[in-house]
Amino acid sequence: MYFILAAQFESFLQPLIVLLEIPVDIAAALGLLTMLGHSLNLMSAIGIIVTCGIIINDSILKIDVINQLRRDGMKLMEAIHEGGRRRLKAIIMTSLTTIVCMTPLLFSSDMGSELEKPLAIATIGGMLIGTLVSLFVVPLAYRWVYRKRG
Repeated sequence: MYFILAAQFESFLQPLIVLLEIPVDIAAALGLLTMLGHSLNLMSAIGIIVTCGIIINDSILKIDVINQLRRDGMKLMEAIHEGGRRRLKAIIMTSLTTIVCMTPLLFSSDMGSELEKPLAIATIGGMLIGTLVSLFVVPLAYRWVYRKRG
């Protein structure tokens, strides 16, 4: 995945910014699973993978918008603010849609719901923290990497 992102961004640092959030998402999902008394199983692992894919996509698109704005001559902080403003609605809608769609699985009590609950918990936990990382930490990391280049 790193090399695909490196080719897309034409940079070796920007994929690291994007991939920075995978451990955070996994830790959030595992932490919520543990707090609610569930374990890592196949369904929760699928939830973690889905969450990482969605969150990574949000960060990729946000960094791509920032890169386009900087290529057009915008200063670093202006590009970060404008890129965040342009991608905010899309990131929030994606996250809320996923969280709201998984919420009924938490409260179901029919046959098979014990298999679905870890999936929902892992997905919701990862999306809650991952969205915050996409919105705040990724731009901060981008700024930290490129602060001297203006």
